[in-house]
Amino acid sequence: MSAFKAEVVRVKLEPHPNADRLELAKVRGWQCCVVKGQFREGGLGIYIPVDAVLPDALIESLGIRKNYHKRLRTIKLRGLVSQGLLIPAAQDHVEGQDVTEALGITKYDPPIPVHMAGPVRSEHARFQKYTDIENWKNFPDLFRPGEEVVVTEKVHGTNFRAAKLDGELHVGSHRLSLVEDPANLYWRAAVLLGLKERLAEGELLYGEVYGHGVQDLAYGKKPGQIAVIVFDIIRDNRYLDYAAFAGRLAEAGWQHLTAPILYRGPWTPDIPKLACGQSVLCPGQIREGVVIRPASERFDPRTGRVILKGLNDDYLLRTDATEHH
Repeated sequence: MSAFKAEVVRVKLEPHPNADRLELAKVRGWQCCVVKGQFREGGLGIYIPVDAVLPDALIESLGIRKNYHKRLRTIKLRGLVSQGLLIPAAQDHVEGQDVTEALGITKYDPPIPVHMAGPVRSEHARFQKYTDIENWKNFPDLFRPGEEVVVTEKVHGTNFRAAKLDGELHVGSHRLSLVEDPANLYWRAAVLLGLKERLAEGELLYGEVYGHGVQDLAYGKKPGQIAVIVFDIIRDNRYLDYAAFAGRLAEAGWQHLTAPILYRGPWTPDIPKLACGQSVLCPGQIREGVVIRPASERFDPRTGRVILKGLNDDYLLRTDATEHH
């Protein structure tokens, strides 16, 4: 389930402290800068989220400069972060309306580098893809007040999955199931973990492969070096609660391969601020952000599985960024 969409929203405005000609528009947990007077408090606008790819026709109709990058990124305007784009709504638009398709907007899909790709095999019916984790800014009220949560560092790598199904090891990226190849990044990760011997029948494991050459953040790894973080396991067709997950890692000897825990305790609205700062995994390097999950697994009709991410603004603003998945 994904919250990515261009949606008609009710506009909430605040003054921009550093610019007389700009205002701050607030949409759920997001903030974007708009021209002062373009919108009225309580009126309607269309919010287009970060990572949206705009068609040429829309760019032209909005009068955006020709060298504007089609993909929306996090930027800073007069010292404040601006994420996404707010444009005027039409007279016949109603609050909550999804206009993504009507505007020709798509979500950015990062390319797969050669060293991450490989021959694709047919997908086993039970080789489940990992949860699409929503940004907490889309669902700031998803966690219950006082609910026990586990907050871990989000590692900038590429999503990795593996499963032992009908006695055979299946390995892949987030989207693809891959033929066994010792040179392939994801199969190299499987070998590092010894998954052919350690993964139980019917068990699915999810993690992040990171290191030199995987993304622009190398976590201190030298050329050719990779490592793996394990962050979830499915057993008996359900994700393990965090305590059971930690126990399974200890049983397999993988307890040192978990993402650093930044906080465990009752939920408070200040928790997403933990996304800022430096990496615990590699001190001195910027932190990508955090992943927030309840200690006990549960579902919500808005998101499906309850798990959210928060991203570091400094991470989003960095130059020469890569996002291969």
